[in-house]
Amino acid sequence: MKQRITSALQLLIADRYLSVLMVVFLAFCFVALIFLAVAIHPSERQVAVHYTSFGTTNFYRDKWYYLLNFAGFTVLLATLHTLITYKIFQAKGRALAIPFVWLGIVVVGISIALFYQILRVASII
Repeated sequence: MKQRITSALQLLIADRYLSVLMVVFLAFCFVALIFLAVAIHPSERQVAVHYTSFGTTNFYRDKWYYLLNFAGFTVLLATLHTLITYKIFQAKGRALAIPFVWLGIVVVGISIALFYQILRVASII
């Protein structure tokens, strides 16, 4: 198992452009986690977590710890995206792995923007 992980890392590090993109992607994920760690704090206030134009109530509220799902999403995104990038690089080559990493960077950027807006609506920021 250790040799398999080492060989996978050596394969990814051999391509410098791909490894730099992966570091940028993981850095964006880390920035998102730090932002969420700073922005989310325990309180008795319920936050709006769902909006619909159907029904009697437009905003549905839940406890503050619902927002921790955003951090879980970021960790899951970082882990799975890194593993899938390695598999794509191994199976299909560099030509498909690089756009996939760029897609991950875009997804993290959009996620950070959404997290900020949701936390603003929740009146936490």
